[in-house]
Amino acid sequence: MKLRSQLILAFLVLAVLPLAGIVGYTYVSSARAFRAAVEAESLEVTRQISVGLLRTRDDVRGYMRRLGTILPFDDPQYADPEALVEFLWSTMGDGADFVDALELVPAVPPGRASGAERRRSPGSGGPGQRGRRPRDWVARVFGGPVSTPVHRDGDVVAHLEAAIRPENLMRDVLRRIPRSGGAVPFALDAEGDIYTSEPEELELLEEVHCAGDEPLLDALAAGHEDLCQGMSEWVVATQAAAEGELIYGIVRPIGPSLAEMRNASLRNLGVGVGILSLSMLAVAPLSNRLTRRLSHLTRQVDRLARGDAAARARLGGRDEVGKLGEAFNRMARDQEKSRQQLLEQERERRRQEVDRRLLEAENERQTSELEEARTFQLSLLPAGIPEHPDLEIAVFLRTASEVGGDYYDFSRLRPDGLLTIAVGDATGHGARAGTMVTVVKSLLSSADMGHFRSVSGTASPAPGAPGAPGAPALLDLADFLSHATATIRSMNLGRRAMALVLARYRDGALDLASAGMPPVLVSRFPAGEVEEIMTSGVPLGTLANASYENRRVRLEPGDAVLLMSDGLPEMLGEDGEPIGYAAVAERWREVGQRPAAEAVMEFERWVEELSPQGVPADDVTFVVIRRRPLE
Repeated sequence: MKLRSQLILAFLVLAVLPLAGIVGYTYVSSARAFRAAVEAESLEVTRQISVGLLRTRDDVRGYMRRLGTILPFDDPQYADPEALVEFLWSTMGDGADFVDALELVPAVPPGRASGAERRRSPGSGGPGQRGRRPRDWVARVFGGPVSTPVHRDGDVVAHLEAAIRPENLMRDVLRRIPRSGGAVPFALDAEGDIYTSEPEELELLEEVHCAGDEPLLDALAAGHEDLCQGMSEWVVATQAAAEGELIYGIVRPIGPSLAEMRNASLRNLGVGVGILSLSMLAVAPLSNRLTRRLSHLTRQVDRLARGDAAARARLGGRDEVGKLGEAFNRMARDQEKSRQQLLEQERERRRQEVDRRLLEAENERQTSELEEARTFQLSLLPAGIPEHPDLEIAVFLRTASEVGGDYYDFSRLRPDGLLTIAVGDATGHGARAGTMVTVVKSLLSSADMGHFRSVSGTASPAPGAPGAPGAPALLDLADFLSHATATIRSMNLGRRAMALVLARYRDGALDLASAGMPPVLVSRFPAGEVEEIMTSGVPLGTLANASYENRRVRLEPGDAVLLMSDGLPEMLGEDGEPIGYAAVAERWREVGQRPAAEAVMEFERWVEELSPQGVPADDVTFVVIRRRPLE
């Protein structure tokens, strides 16, 4: 969809539709208010019908009382009763329309007064109206028969009774009802007769139908007034008369009024849409300029997409579209630069492809060499663990690459129980680490793992024993580390280095010297308190003139020692942070009093928990030395 069409659609959605909704809501609410007002007004009219009927009743009674006072008994020409009744008809005036017949009923036996015989007038109602049975509701309205006493010389000599014509009586009432908007007031008696002021109004009522297409008059006669509520073209209001047996009602057409309201709403909608359209015409030049600039920008984008690097948008202006054009131009320039860079990268890629193939050949060669180095590295580790009469020893090592940087070793076990243990960690992994392990292994082997060194002229109290004249003396562990780091530095191995800890046991004493290794942890029997033994010294190969120190620890039966590389403390816990030396010391406090093999198994399970992938990020090595407890 084009932008112009989108703007028109947005205009319809955001302007015309809300306006139509407001106009529609206004019409519906106005129609409801109008209907409610008409219904309230119609109910008031039904009340006026009841009041008008009572007023007309009082007028008829007034007519009858006046007739009872003007009978000319002494006039000879009215000696005949029929002439007397005719006289009454002539003097009734407007009241004659309500009376169907008059009857003079004597109050004393016949013959006692002139004209006292019972006579009924012929009535003035016209054909078919004489002698009709009065309606029950007429008797209820008048409180019984319509009669008045006739006096002569102060005595009641007769009663003048009248038969009321209900049609004329109700027609007179309904004619007096004020009406507006084509309203038709009516009355309905218990026998289903409908009374209106004019015959045309009765014909109109017969044309009105309620819900279910039931005629209005039939619905009212059957007592179904509820079917006539809420009609779209009419308002019907009914009210039962207090006198009973009558229902007053009014029917008012509201269709024309509602139609006029609809027309007014439509006119308002048209005026609103017209005003909005004029506003749209005023905005059209701005939208045309906007769409022209966007079309120009679109064409330039198509050119750029087809590979035309010279495509540029010339939009001008500092509005959003102008800034969009500037951004496009920057993108086009950057794309041209990127194309040049891609060409350079393609040339570089081809060169790298050649290098890659050469590198693959080199990797194949190095892989073979690494496998050989791995086999050689494994050969550097001891084939087994010495069986010491005084010590329990257990070891765990897990590497992170083909040729590991961690290393452990044991000296030859002397008959006097002298044993030296070495644990080391070369920097890095692979062949570089394997080279450093090989160098340190050679140095330890040449020094017999720190047992002896040749010193001429050394005196000894016992010939043939260590320290005797001409016998080799025990090598100072700190001196060995100094000699080793100087030797490694002289080999020009670059930045290669190795941390190393040496532990030499004899007769319950453990001598320690460390070159950059983690602290040694000692678990004391029987409570399991943990001591941390720290010795100063940098890794081998870092400084040519580095100095180291010796520490001696007394091991009682049941005491245990943990030698380890930094791989375990640097493993990550559940929080993603290294577990640290404190966590290792706490775990050692829990398991340090177990047999050495069990303690190593506990640490091995811990390593597996901390390395769910199966391979740790760094080499992990630890050696547990426990002096056998007394039995």
